[in-house]
Amino acid sequence: MRITFLVRTVWGIGGTIRTTINTAEALAERGHDVRIVSCVRNKAAPDFPIDPRVTVTSLWDVRSPADGGESLSFADAYRARRPSYLDADGVNNMKESSRLLDRRVKRFFEQVETDVLVTTQVTLNLYAAEYARPGTIVVGQEHLFLDNYRPQVRRRILDAYGRLAAIVTITEADARAYREALGAQADLVTVIPNSVPANTCGPSPLTEPVIMAAGRLTSMKGFNLLVEAFGEIAHRYPDWSVRIYGRGPERKRLQRLVGEYGLRGRIKLMGPVSPLDQAWHEASIAAVTSHYESFGLILVEAMAAGMPVVSTAVKQGPIELVDHEVNGLLVASKNVEQLSAALERLMDDPALRRKLADGGRATARAYEPDQVVLRHERLFERLVGNRR
Repeated sequence: MRITFLVRTVWGIGGTIRTTINTAEALAERGHDVRIVSCVRNKAAPDFPIDPRVTVTSLWDVRSPADGGESLSFADAYRARRPSYLDADGVNNMKESSRLLDRRVKRFFEQVETDVLVTTQVTLNLYAAEYARPGTIVVGQEHLFLDNYRPQVRRRILDAYGRLAAIVTITEADARAYREALGAQADLVTVIPNSVPANTCGPSPLTEPVIMAAGRLTSMKGFNLLVEAFGEIAHRYPDWSVRIYGRGPERKRLQRLVGEYGLRGRIKLMGPVSPLDQAWHEASIAAVTSHYESFGLILVEAMAAGMPVVSTAVKQGPIELVDHEVNGLLVASKNVEQLSAALERLMDDPALRRKLADGGRATARAYEPDQVVLRHERLFERLVGNRR
């Protein structure tokens, strides 16, 4: 089959980018003709390596001409400054949304030749409902909770999703919500989780006294809770340290908080690293402190690396992924005391670390690309078969 993924950008770090690449590569491995079309290109090379069997193109190179980007015509420069026609309700979450992007995406939908087109976020799902040619098989991926959207936006999204060939959610809880909201069109919704490859460095030996966290440094990720939780117990564990990988707007705030606890040498903001395989291998505990997670890709990545995980018990992903005391420990959201206690349990008990790590590896195997890709393939084959 010819399978095309439309993404906001493939030149960046993020869960949607990572899982799109994983899926595209797994499909290419199985002999399919796979393309990733990026709405925008903002750097010379992608942060994640991409199998050369996957063709990558972009609709708009937003880099400066000096860096290899486009030199826009006067008309296109004007369109690039005008708000997107699809953004009337503020639903679009792409900073590049503009009339220029509207125009280029519309042209893409008019010209694309593919058996299946996968749109990978709400903005692109809306574009597909608006611009896709009749007969185009569009599979819209939804990575957010339905109740994440305002009521008027929710109505617009549901109307658009009813015009697609299928909607893919990444958790069972999300699927239930979308099926209930879509009513008679509930059969459009299917669940396919994100995929995570096995760690290339093998399972962590769990011998290094390091707690690791990773993700975009935003308030939603709650890294301040990890700093505070470790700060309360650090004096009892002088050999242990914390490494936080990622970049984002909360970096300076986190640096100040680390300084307030006097732990600059023991809580380190490591910056972005991709892939994280070696970093996981050098740690013994994974901490996920998010206030919400649509899936919890970082949890599966840690489990695949043979790490015991401590996670906040937030919807949707963590409470589906983590079986308390079996493959990880769950703590209440925003509860520093519980987080400190869970970290202490793991720091004190190497046997518990190994037990939870073993449970996590068993969980992670179900999310390896060669397993998840079969679910995508079955869905695509059914949709293509129905069209014939």
